[in-house]
Amino acid sequence: MLSLRFEIARWQFSFLFIGMLGLSIGDASSADGADSTRPNVLFLVVDDLNDWVGCLGGNPDARTPNIDQFAAQSVLFRNAHCQVALCNASRTSVLTGMYASTTGIFANSLKHAGPVYQSATQMPVWFREHGYRTMCMGKIYHNDHGKKAYWDEVGPKTLRWGPEPPEGRQFTKRFGDRVQDSLAWAALDIERGEMPDEQIATWAKTKLEEDHQQPFFLALGFYKPHTPMTAPKRYFDLFDREKLAMPEVLENDLDDVPEIGKRWVLDRSDLIADDAVDQYSPTYRRELVHAYHACVALTDDCIGQVLSHLKNSDYADNTIVVLFSDHGWHLGEKHHWRKWMPWEESTRSLMAVQAPGVSRDGSVCDRTVGLIDIYPTLAELCDLDPPAQLEGESFVRLLVDPKDEWTRPALTSTKAGNHTVRSDRWRYIRYRDGSEELYDHEKDPHEWHNLANQPELQPVKEQHAHWIDVLTEGEIIE
Repeated sequence: MLSLRFEIARWQFSFLFIGMLGLSIGDASSADGADSTRPNVLFLVVDDLNDWVGCLGGNPDARTPNIDQFAAQSVLFRNAHCQVALCNASRTSVLTGMYASTTGIFANSLKHAGPVYQSATQMPVWFREHGYRTMCMGKIYHNDHGKKAYWDEVGPKTLRWGPEPPEGRQFTKRFGDRVQDSLAWAALDIERGEMPDEQIATWAKTKLEEDHQQPFFLALGFYKPHTPMTAPKRYFDLFDREKLAMPEVLENDLDDVPEIGKRWVLDRSDLIADDAVDQYSPTYRRELVHAYHACVALTDDCIGQVLSHLKNSDYADNTIVVLFSDHGWHLGEKHHWRKWMPWEESTRSLMAVQAPGVSRDGSVCDRTVGLIDIYPTLAELCDLDPPAQLEGESFVRLLVDPKDEWTRPALTSTKAGNHTVRSDRWRYIRYRDGSEELYDHEKDPHEWHNLANQPELQPVKEQHAHWIDVLTEGEIIE
């Protein structure tokens, strides 16, 4: 730990002449109380991006050269997981540093937010209170920037998802007595710069060209590949649709899944009304896979523009970069489309972190970390007192040594009372009715074989169930 603290201190004071070891950080503060030696933070979040990224190997057809390059120059966390596989709830957890079982926010609404959430110190507010200039554009919170009071500057408003598909595949589908909004895609014939993610990148570059007199927290929320899966045609043209590798789907995959889990699946023939449009036909599945790749390629391009601009800016050597996706996404795996499930495709997130002078760049870390750990990690990297509310754990030591000890698994929740923990080897799911799933990722990376009923694995289940109890202590289940 001593060597770690030395590395962080060396980085923070790299622009100062240190005449004596006892020099305090406060001695270098500017007149307005902001510490000019503190690192900046570039906070990049991508919506609905799963492991279909070259560096994560989720699909061989991924075209993500910029994300891959950044991963090769940072610490790539190959086993990072969200705390709820849904936009609002995941972002709430990241930006408050608290589990959904604490805040009560499991969905895309804040109506169940209790006093704990209301009193929480939001991440941009915390940075602002510590002398940072806070700026954002795009989808940071579920309603984009959250409260405008959180930020010193908010970028221009965009069309959010971009131009509507002119003749998009705008289907609706009935599941019993529920109507599910459909997936939609289109290859758009538009000029460069008309997509929101392109506009975010352009705005971010102007911020990186400005002369900032105080450290900054610059947050950029990229919208794609969130539905509708629309992107300029040039990104679709990168792929040969008929040659794309399709996800592997086991026909009877749900046979050993408890009924409560089956009810959440969105591709069950027994729930589809006879008059519904079959939007999950083999042809449409392939079209959606194509569109997803195109949207990911679009966002990768935009991320690359921002990172390239940072590299050539005055802030290259003193800016922490955190790149992550808010959760994963199913494209038919386990007979599900979209997100929100307790399985690997929903919970696994892209995460790569670069902290100049601290991180062992060009490394991969296979320890199981959560997005909830980002907040305390930034607190340690920036040498700031963290809010008492934080429930995650700083992974700075993994930036220094990606193989360092880490025993804490990642907890993901799907509605109150339904939780999964992912350790380095295992995924254990416990539903509110007591039913269970257990998967061995060393032998079963697709999570096709539920081992929860095997007596010899009872100790594994008990160990992981204990983590659920510890990490969700105090949860209220209505």
